Amino acid sequence: MIRDERKTWDWLERALLLIGVLCLGIWLWSWADARRFEAQQNEILEQTLAGHATTAPVKPSSASETDALASFQRKGKKLESPRPDEGQLLGRIRIPSVDVTAVIVEGVGKTSLRRAAGHIPGTALPSEDGGNIGIAAHRDSFFRGLKDIRKDDTIELTTLDGTHRYQVEWTKIVEPTDTSVLAPTGGPALTLVTCYPFYYVGSAPRRFIVRAHRIDEEDEPAGT
Repeated sequence: MIRDERKTWDWLERALLLIGVLCLGIWLWSWADARRFEAQQNEILEQTLAGHATTAPVKPSSASETDALASFQRKGKKLESPRPDEGQLLGRIRIPSVDVTAVIVEGVGKTSLRRAAGHIPGTALPSEDGGNIGIAAHRDSFFRGLKDIRKDDTIELTTLDGTHRYQVEWTKIVEPTDTSVLAPTGGPALTLVTCYPFYYVGSAPRRFIVRAHRIDEEDEPAGT
């Protein structure tokens, strides 16, 4: 009887060890895949920015075109533009004060958020001049540093059109169903979303929100 119990415990220990090794292997593979993807996308972004720097795009100078667009929107019509595909590279976010750097891709699917920060569909695109840009990332990877972010910290958002700087206005904790933080704003804004609490085993029950407003009016030259 004692021998049988010992064999059972031996098999249980081996099974648990195997499960632990497999979990560690999966985590290492995910980490390596995310780092490789990030390096590739950063290289693409830098090459594209360098190309834009040598051939700077010409911006419209006609005020009438801007007025016409504003009038068009006021009449309740929506200007349709191509939307990016899930996983498509959109830019890069950097928060120097909390050591956060991540490429931004379109969408918040499982693969996208495993590899990068994801632009939340339905919010303003990072390349757009105005609106509330929503970006989400996991609390245990790219947005871990948000736990230390403070009011007035600077956030840099780089797209193929250049770099914008944002300043943190506030942070707050909301329920997962509270999407009001992603509603359109009166001016250019950036909303970062991650799960909360930061140190939590399993699916976190709440969301940590960072709201920032843009503090530069013009694009910095592409490639800076």
